[in-house]
Amino acid sequence: MQPTESSLVGLVRDIVDIKGRVERHPYGMMAGAMGAGFVLGGGLFTRLTERLAGVVVRTGVMAALPRLEEELKRYLRRDAEATTPPTGKGE
Repeated sequence: MQPTESSLVGLVRDIVDIKGRVERHPYGMMAGAMGAGFVLGGGLFTRLTERLAGVVVRTGVMAALPRLEEELKRYLRRDAEATTPPTGKGE
């Protein structure tokens, strides 16, 4: 059985549910719309975007650095314990 055009449109409308999304997350939808407009308006490859991306990457690295350092120490400690020969106390 072939779906009719009206039922297909209704199905897509129910799946997308833009009105419901705007009611539940108005700020997120506004940010998404601004981002889409920025990209579609040609602002993706500008100096401003390059600078903003640089700031975001530096901020992200600085935020993740303590966690990465902790993981590296844990890895090195585990590796050192795996390569340390047994002490032979039981012999």
